[in-house]
Amino acid sequence: MHRFLPILACLAALQVSQLAAQTALPDLRGTDEPDEIVTADDGSNQAVERADPNPTQANVFALRGRLNSAEAEIGSSGLGANGRVVPVRPFSDRLAAVNRSARLSQGRIDESVFGGDTTFDTPRGIRIGSFTLIPQLTTTGGWSDNTSRSPTGKPGGFYRIAPDFALTSDWVRHQFDASLRGSYAAFPSNRDDDDASGTATASLRLDVSESTQVDGDISYSLSREEDGSAESSSGITYVHDGTATLSGTRNVGLIAATAEIGADRTQYNSDDTDESGRDNTVFSASLRLDGNAGGLLSPFTEGSLLFRRFDQTCSDSLCEQRDANGYELRGGVAIAAGPKLVGEIGLGWRIEDLEDRRLNDLAGLLVDGSLVWSPSRLTTVTAGVGTSFEATDIDGASGSIIYSGDLRLAHGFSDRFVGEVGVGYSYRIYQGAAIEERTLNGRGGLTFALTKNVALTTNYLHRRFDSSSDGSDYTENAVEAGLRFRH
Repeated sequence: MHRFLPILACLAALQVSQLAAQTALPDLRGTDEPDEIVTADDGSNQAVERADPNPTQANVFALRGRLNSAEAEIGSSGLGANGRVVPVRPFSDRLAAVNRSARLSQGRIDESVFGGDTTFDTPRGIRIGSFTLIPQLTTTGGWSDNTSRSPTGKPGGFYRIAPDFALTSDWVRHQFDASLRGSYAAFPSNRDDDDASGTATASLRLDVSESTQVDGDISYSLSREEDGSAESSSGITYVHDGTATLSGTRNVGLIAATAEIGADRTQYNSDDTDESGRDNTVFSASLRLDGNAGGLLSPFTEGSLLFRRFDQTCSDSLCEQRDANGYELRGGVAIAAGPKLVGEIGLGWRIEDLEDRRLNDLAGLLVDGSLVWSPSRLTTVTAGVGTSFEATDIDGASGSIIYSGDLRLAHGFSDRFVGEVGVGYSYRIYQGAAIEERTLNGRGGLTFALTKNVALTTNYLHRRFDSSSDGSDYTENAVEAGLRFRH
């Protein structure tokens, strides 16, 4: 039960924030600064567009408009499984990821690009000093033909509660974004299938000068591991991920250089057991160089040093020492073809040299990137690919590599009515063990804004899991519908 307390706290905070509502921005999907309200000669109030308070700075740092950088997804976490069972991320998270990956003013997404959501009920937000808070709550009910997502799963109904808070600063310079999301799905026919997940992220950008930018990020996420995975053979496993990074970017003419240090902590809890042989922390230091010539295609190259350290030095029956040192090299291009096509794609190689000589290196190809294509004013297509290296305590295995990708399309039929379809696929291979796992996700959804604050949502999800391990395959079909409330 203690795992679900953050979700309940989110619900309580939502109620408090509604009672504390203050004057809101008229439209968070437009410019960063609201229009100034002046009184005309006839006594009526009129909106006058506010002049840029710092045009020199704005020309260098394309100030973020409707996108919250703390909500940006990493790689293909929209519909790609990545070995986890998590709610589908909002369509706009991919746009935020592409917008954030731009170095300084290169390749920012134009505000005319359709964000994949209804505009009739665009949130106004709650002003809290120099910040704007956007609270949202989605409640749905539905039915699944495999409530446990396992080979022996049974059909049953469920309900889901999903609070969402986004906080952003209204500063002329610098930027602070935060995001808090949770999801709790309950299955009355089998409470053992109840599922909780959540993320909390904060992002700070400091515009030190016209050519220097400092970014700091911290995040935490809770998710449930794929039940059919070889890693979850002991039962239900929840994964806790904590990440902290600090980076600085310096524009030196035709090149922008970014130095970054970070730590990524992963902890696994299986059937209320707090200890796992996979618990580890990866420390990293990297340097990235971006071409800054202003063309449609800008090359980049990146190198990182990696240090993986496990909490337990002897966690399996063979007492294998899994601490590792390694590196990764990556190169690619950033695409900035105006408002129609923006993103980046990279290829590289990563290797982790494990301390135990009985284990092979955990090494493989890196593929990652995010793209946003706007073929028309009311249609947007996003694509993402990602690669993740995961720890294991399976005897003889060095770890696993997960390649994932997804493709999503959103179309606005009107300002009240939006539809979305998407497909995601992931492939997981274990090095040192003859295990392969494949996951396919398909999704379709419709949203209709009933009022300025309430929208009707409907979703269909198809999930297919295939493993080389006998008796692990399963499929799931689920439908759900409900209401979304936001201010």
